[in-house]
Amino acid sequence: MSDRVTDRAAAHATPGELAVRDWLLVGLSFATGIYEAICFLTFGKVFTAAQTGNLVLFGIGVEGTRQPAGPNPVTVVISLAAFAAGAALATPVLKAFDGDKETEDNKVYQAWPRRVSIALAVALVVQVGFLAVWVTAAAPASLAYILMALSALALGLQANAIRDLHVPGISTTAFTASFIDLFSGLATWSLTARSAQRLAATMVSMAAGAFLGDWMLGHAHPYAPVVPVVVTAVVIAIAWLALKPRATSGPAGEQSLPVQHAAN
Repeated sequence: MSDRVTDRAAAHATPGELAVRDWLLVGLSFATGIYEAICFLTFGKVFTAAQTGNLVLFGIGVEGTRQPAGPNPVTVVISLAAFAAGAALATPVLKAFDGDKETEDNKVYQAWPRRVSIALAVALVVQVGFLAVWVTAAAPASLAYILMALSALALGLQANAIRDLHVPGISTTAFTASFIDLFSGLATWSLTARSAQRLAATMVSMAAGAFLGDWMLGHAHPYAPVVPVVVTAVVIAIAWLALKPRATSGPAGEQSLPVQHAAN
C-alpha cells in the first residue's frame, strides 16, 4: 500500500493517541476556516490557504477583471508568495528539530512528533503578529497586503508541518484531496471508520470556522483573529503534553467499517 493512503502512525500509536491527533487536526482546520473568512471578506476575492483558488483568481486578474467583480491581483500574488514562503520555511524548521524523526531502521512513526509542534509554534508567532496588526489598525482593510502576507505565511507553515504527519488526505489548509478521499473511499468501501470520521470532521470544522469568522467580523470585529490564535496555541500545548514521543511501537487497532480493505 502506498504511503499516500497509509496512516503511518496507526501501526505504532495507541488508539487514544490517534484520537487526540485527529481532534487536533480538526482544531487546526477550524482555525483555517476562520482565517479564510476574515481575509476573504475583508480583503476581497482572495484566499489565505486555498491556493488552488488563488491560482484561478490570479488568472482572472491577469485577464483584466478587477474589483469588485474580480480580485486584486497584487493581494492574490502576495498570498501565493507568502504561503510558498511559509511552506519553505517549515522545511528547515522540521529538519532542525528532527531528533524524534523516524528512521528506516525502526520504521516507528510518532502520532505527533515534536518538530511538528515547533513548526506550528513558529506559525503561531506569525499569527500573533497578524493579530497585533489587526487590533492596532484603524482600518485593517487598509493594511491588506501586510495582513495577507502574515496570514498566508502562517498557514503555509502549518500546511507543511501537518504534511509531516503523513495523515492520508489531511492538510488542515486545503480540502480538495480530503473531499476526494472521503467520497471515493466511501464509494469503494475502502475507508476505516476512523479515517472516514477524520476526513468528514476536518471538512465540517473548516466550514464551521468560516461561519464563526463571518459572525465575528459582524459582531466582534476587533477580536475576530483571537480565536484562531487561541485554537493554535491549545493544539500545540495538547500535542506537547499528550502526544509525547514513543520509543516503542504496538498495533493501534482501528475498528473498521464493513469493508474489504482498511488501509487508512
